[in-house]
Amino acid sequence: MVDTSIENPPILTRAEKEQRRKEREAALRLKNNRLGLTVFQISWIMVFVAMIVVHSWVRFSSLEWPPEGVSSPNPILPTLSTIGMIASMLLAHQATKAVKADNLAQFKTYWLATLGLAVAFFLVMIYQFSVIDLADGQYAFVFRLMIGYHGIHAIVVGIFMVQVFRYALRGQYHAGNFWAVEGTERLWHFVAIAWILFYIVLYLL
Repeated sequence: MVDTSIENPPILTRAEKEQRRKEREAALRLKNNRLGLTVFQISWIMVFVAMIVVHSWVRFSSLEWPPEGVSSPNPILPTLSTIGMIASMLLAHQATKAVKADNLAQFKTYWLATLGLAVAFFLVMIYQFSVIDLADGQYAFVFRLMIGYHGIHAIVVGIFMVQVFRYALRGQYHAGNFWAVEGTERLWHFVAIAWILFYIVLYLL
């Protein structure tokens, strides 16, 4: 028997054609959103890389780093906050997977946990920023610049995360509307990766 389904495709109703058109437009819009965010993140990370280069140049052009009489910050709290940051990345990813699967209760739980870790991280960063005395000169200025610059980005993305949670409480997100969640998750991943780079430079090297 000859299959004639290719020669005679099913006739679609106007409603079905409109539905397929909307699905194609939604898929294209999601693809464009993802591409735009990726380009933005690549350009954004270059600023962080530039700051790391500046820090490295200042450090290795100095005879002693930190300078004599200047104590390096205690790495215990930053290490714990870095572990928490990595955990928050994983929780945010699980939250996005949950909303795509229409598991909204699980999504809210994971997202709220991510927010809690984000707040804890920010409090540690405030403390780390405050313990450096500007009287310590160039070492202190570079250290504060990097911590402060990252902290600003963490605040901005944190505000997005709070907004996402607020809209989630109103039932706005589901398997057919999740880009705000996914986009914010990707921004938070970027903040986390940027911090890990800074953490290595400021506390481990």
